[in-house]
Amino acid sequence: MPDHREEETLELEVAGVRYRSDDGAFAVIDAMATDADGAPGGHHVVVGPVGHLDAGDRVLATGQRQQHPKHGERFRVQRLQSVAPTDDEAVSRVLQRVPGVGPRAADALIERFGAELLERLDDNPRDVLRRVKGLTGEKLADAVEAWRAEAGPRAVRLLLERHGLDAATIGRVIRALGDDPDVDLLRADPYRLTSRSGIGFPTADAIALALGEDPASDDRKRAAVVHALALSEDDGHCHLPHDELVRRTTRLLAGRDAPWSTVDALAPGVALALKELIDDHAVVDREGRVASLELDEDEALLATIVARMSTDDPVLGIDVPAEPPTEDGTGGTGGAGGNPLPSAEQWEAVRQACGRRLSILTGGPGTGKTQTMRALVQVLKDAGSSVLLCAPTGKAARRLAEATGARATTIHRLLGFVPGDGFQHDEDDPIPDGGMLVVDEASMLPLDLAVALLRAVGPSTHVLLVGDVDQLAPVGPGRVLQDLLESQRVPAVRLSRIFRQAERSLIVRTAHAMNRGEPPITQPGPDDVRDFFFIDRSDALTAADEVVSLATRRLPAHYDVPAVGGVQVLAPQRRGACGVEALNARMREILNPGGRVAKGSALREGDRVMQTRNDHEAEVMNGELGMLVRVDGDDALLAMDDGRTVRLPLIRLDTWDLAYACTVHKAQGSSIPVAVVPVVTEHRHMLTRNLLYTAVTRAEKACVMVGDRAAVRQALGRVDGATRYTALPDRIREALEHATR
Repeated sequence: MPDHREEETLELEVAGVRYRSDDGAFAVIDAMATDADGAPGGHHVVVGPVGHLDAGDRVLATGQRQQHPKHGERFRVQRLQSVAPTDDEAVSRVLQRVPGVGPRAADALIERFGAELLERLDDNPRDVLRRVKGLTGEKLADAVEAWRAEAGPRAVRLLLERHGLDAATIGRVIRALGDDPDVDLLRADPYRLTSRSGIGFPTADAIALALGEDPASDDRKRAAVVHALALSEDDGHCHLPHDELVRRTTRLLAGRDAPWSTVDALAPGVALALKELIDDHAVVDREGRVASLELDEDEALLATIVARMSTDDPVLGIDVPAEPPTEDGTGGTGGAGGNPLPSAEQWEAVRQACGRRLSILTGGPGTGKTQTMRALVQVLKDAGSSVLLCAPTGKAARRLAEATGARATTIHRLLGFVPGDGFQHDEDDPIPDGGMLVVDEASMLPLDLAVALLRAVGPSTHVLLVGDVDQLAPVGPGRVLQDLLESQRVPAVRLSRIFRQAERSLIVRTAHAMNRGEPPITQPGPDDVRDFFFIDRSDALTAADEVVSLATRRLPAHYDVPAVGGVQVLAPQRRGACGVEALNARMREILNPGGRVAKGSALREGDRVMQTRNDHEAEVMNGELGMLVRVDGDDALLAMDDGRTVRLPLIRLDTWDLAYACTVHKAQGSSIPVAVVPVVTEHRHMLTRNLLYTAVTRAEKACVMVGDRAAVRQALGRVDGATRYTALPDRIREALEHATR
């Protein structure tokens, strides 16, 4: 066990980085302590949330010394504060970014030219840089060009260096400011950064305070309100109640560790800042619900579209019999050699889809959603009507096409997405196909994508939304499918009967049991297919050992699937011994220890990888999985799980993560041959019934759950981790009332 001691604060200068996690959050670094005069002191191995630091950075680190049984004494950091470099140190760092200028040359130039150095460099960089030993000819020309080309970024870097901002933050700011960073604009309004990609309020606030911003200023409060609202959208909310937004903003301004008295004292000022934003129409307040302009408009537009479609007369003109067919299309009665015939409730969904312009089909695994879509496609083909199927991801679309025999595509491709221009189809240029549009995995639809899709549906097209509302909510604001059902204004069929073949699967039976709050089924009957297993490991480290062993060796051999791509670990969260980060590191060292590293990335050839943001240009969506097959010059070749090969510039690998293990949230919409799911008490804050249900239903051949039965019981007792603030059901009802007046 570690030897915990008293908390202390050290002034440290980073000497080097031993290890940095792929997401940059955790690192092990070598650092030298310095005294009050900056003189060097003892060496320390520092661990903790220090992945943003680089050699030369100086910080005040607060933490405890701990004795590691294998690696000796380490200083575990709890809190960090940057130490601003002297002017000479800041200038030296800027100079060292010029090719051919090292620390000694930079110091020599500073000593020779003093305070006039930067001005002389801007006026005549060749005259200054030719004095650096070894810089002649082509090297000198490259150095001069580098100095001139970096004028804007250099000014920003120098400003932020002098105020103690770390190298990683400075890099993010420069990237956010674009091709021509304006240091004067940054100095005048640092909170403007919060509107730029990748820069949040904490970074902009640190810059503003370093540049002298008054902590009690109105600008700071308004920026904090806007950021708190944006963070709520990341949590899936379409709005926040007024008082909740004030509470979140005051906590953001006060800091995580501030006493409640400090937080409460900020509330009146924050409420005033919020009122000013509302009065300026920067945010919208509708009866105490505060939302961004974009989400408020999206929600209102979707409610209007849904209200119109749910009351429109059908346009297909197909007379569907009241009773399901008793023969399949070949003259047989279904079953062996043909497709199973639809049940009465499945047939009702077919009739409803043909008889209403907008309808919903929902149900759990094994209830026949795919069979219903197959029957619907057959009815439409027999009637000579067109049908188009789509899904959020490429793999789901391919699976849908194979199951139904109809053309299927991703939603983004269907809408004609063009990077930089957005969706090409809308109400003025609708999707060209009439007939029927079937949207599978509709539980994954966030508000903005649902709006883009339905507004592009022309007046001659019916829409069927298909999904499982008991899965996790979408990644993004809203819970559209659940809200449409809750409105009780959109006709829906919920399939409940589990069919005989599916009922033999322990995966299917366990999923339904857990959805009712019951424990997983681990004892098969005589006719059951044993495809679900539970391995009891109460300790997180022991559970992690079991997960790694199963995923890398035992399960690939038993099920004859590749370890990379055939087995997927689905963890509740990123941190901890059974978290995504630790499991990825361990599994890669077994499955791909010697892969060639992709330049500028932490990824290797042969790695299992996942896209973490929507890349519309490459048509690879957030959560899609694949393998980094090869580095080819400045490009990377990736083999995606949906069968595509994608070529990307190496620089764009920054949005890809290791994915031997991934979170359950990221796996929504995916199907995996064999899934391994750790469930331990260290993840208790993330554990919900919906999360376990989603994880288990990703597996095709087998699912192995490893962990603590107490943690499973805790998860099954929580139906959802958090409420999502949406107003869509009420707005649909209101829109219908207005339409019928």
